[in-house]
Amino acid sequence: MSDKSLILVLAGALIALPALATVEGTVVTPGNTPVEGARVELLDGGGFRNTDARGTFRFEEVDAPTRIRVVHPRFQPLETDCCAEGAPPLTLIPKQEVFEEIVVTANREGSTGVQPVSVATSSVSALDRPAPVSSVAELAEGAPGVAESGQGGLFQAYSIRGTGGQRVLTLVAGTRILTERRAGATASFIDPLLLGSLNVVRGPYSSYYGSGALGGVIEALPRRFDETTVDLGWQSEGDANHQMVGFAVGGWSVGLARRAQSSQETPDGLFLPAQFEQVSATLARIWELDNGLELDLLLAPSVGDDIGKPNLRYPQRITTYPEEEHLVGRLAIRRPGEWHVDLYGHPNSLGTENVTADEHSRVVNEAFDFGFNLQRELTLPNAFAARVGLDYFGRRGVEATERVVDLATGATDFSRTLDGRQDELAAYGSLRRAFGGVSVEAGGRVTWIEQANAGAETVDDTAVTGFLGLTVPVGAGFELAANVGSGFRFPGLSERFFTGSTGRGEVIANQDLDPERSLTTDFGVRWFGDRLFVAAYVFRTEVDDYIERIDLDTGVRTFVNLTSGTIDGIELEGFFQATDELRIDWTAQTTEGEADDGTPLAESPADRITVSGDWRRDAWGAGLRWQHRFEKDDPGPGEVETGEAEIVSASVRYTLPNGLTLLVSGNNLLDETYLPAADDLAVPAPRRSVGFGVRWGG
Repeated sequence: MSDKSLILVLAGALIALPALATVEGTVVTPGNTPVEGARVELLDGGGFRNTDARGTFRFEEVDAPTRIRVVHPRFQPLETDCCAEGAPPLTLIPKQEVFEEIVVTANREGSTGVQPVSVATSSVSALDRPAPVSSVAELAEGAPGVAESGQGGLFQAYSIRGTGGQRVLTLVAGTRILTERRAGATASFIDPLLLGSLNVVRGPYSSYYGSGALGGVIEALPRRFDETTVDLGWQSEGDANHQMVGFAVGGWSVGLARRAQSSQETPDGLFLPAQFEQVSATLARIWELDNGLELDLLLAPSVGDDIGKPNLRYPQRITTYPEEEHLVGRLAIRRPGEWHVDLYGHPNSLGTENVTADEHSRVVNEAFDFGFNLQRELTLPNAFAARVGLDYFGRRGVEATERVVDLATGATDFSRTLDGRQDELAAYGSLRRAFGGVSVEAGGRVTWIEQANAGAETVDDTAVTGFLGLTVPVGAGFELAANVGSGFRFPGLSERFFTGSTGRGEVIANQDLDPERSLTTDFGVRWFGDRLFVAAYVFRTEVDDYIERIDLDTGVRTFVNLTSGTIDGIELEGFFQATDELRIDWTAQTTEGEADDGTPLAESPADRITVSGDWRRDAWGAGLRWQHRFEKDDPGPGEVETGEAEIVSASVRYTLPNGLTLLVSGNNLLDETYLPAADDLAVPAPRRSVGFGVRWGG
């Protein structure tokens, strides 16, 4: 077998032990990447285990020696006697050599969801982009199906498959992130250089993560530093600069980052109040106990100051976020391949200031979010695999206090506009079986919620969702995938109970809102070649009772269940390893949303094609990313038309013998004037920017 062949190595060969022994191992690729979801069966009827996110499995009290079978949809199955002491590793041959570049599944330890290989997933990293990115939203836009939504700045939001705002669920290592902002949560409080990867789950299987996952799920996974790493950079536009250092000490992974920028300008000279300063960190450690248990601790604090909001209301209405504070804490206790318990907490606060010619208002939103997830792998008769779980999410101290000063008279009005709590409890599960190379998985989720606010009637509701997925290898490197699943989103506390000022104007709550619901079907074709991977997906989402903002008066809005309709789309993705030095990636997407009355739905982004290339030879490297955005002439409610645009970024890098890498980069190199999103208050993107950077270590 050539060195370029991708093989599956079963590391830590199973050792023949006396009867009722422990049998364990790890499944990895030649690049030492763990493979999740490989099925390891005991053929004498002793059951099976699925490898976890680290590729490990473990059997307790097994009659050894025994015979095992290792199966994965994208590898040739292997049966063998298990195993004399000192025997060489067991090896699985992949169906196509390109496998190691493909994300097997977006499920990770610490996530509350479980999705089969039929779901469309992707993974992106800040280090893979040719030019630096300044936020999680900017990084997410590089994934298939993801586009910007809402207004710009650090709090730029995103949509997945034409569904955005609070209909996209954001996780940080399994911790659910909520915000009282209508635009939705973005995990923008974590510096992208502190993330190992950003995983995107799109399609119907995202629904069983819980409320708020109609469009999909974006999960930020913090980076684990095992060596000293330094990254410094500067961009000309807005004097943007960042400093990051990561290191390992005493078994701990520590990451520290600071990022700041001043105001910016568009190519046409429009002033953008997009300034901010942000300091964030990660602290993580894994303990492996003698009894086989693992403890995994993560702390991720963040503080942001003077965060500007560029939109068309400036300067008549100046909106800033004087301070944003977050602390994500998560402790996972697990026996790899069998069960895990995640406990998490997330205290957070955000201040919003609005200044007009007549008044000055300041709203402070605070909350303590917390929860747990218990998940168990089950061994069932007739070669079935199962996962079951219990999920709880709570919110306490969800408060919004507002102080309004009349600038003409000096009169001050203080009020508490939100004082709420929320409890959400769910049970979920999935059942899977392989019939030869065909894999079928089905499951669902039952969710109960209760919401309350001081002085208002308590509201409770339930939702039931289900899913079905199928993957069928058809030979010659082709694989078919089909999915159907339902989704839901309960109205947020702010939509039901908050009346006051926001960055968009005045809002009046509506306690009578119904949950949003969806039904999504998609069909995919994937082809795995030796150096080429191509995938195409067609999807349709039927939506009911979409919660929309409507205008009651100038600058005054409320929420109603206004819209039902359909969202249709096509996605393409793939890459070509042209030579050992050159790799080319591409994505394309087209999305169209239509309400039942024939009018366009909001959030469908402009169609786009993205092609990027990465070239490396000896000490030199270069990256290029080109994106063509087509004209959008069918804006939905609260949107405007957008024109065509060619968006280009690039970089050149050189690594010195001591490991220090020098980087020259540029964003929006053609100096295009374009709207990142069709929001009717959005402003054009910043003008051309060039930058310099220094990297050292991993």
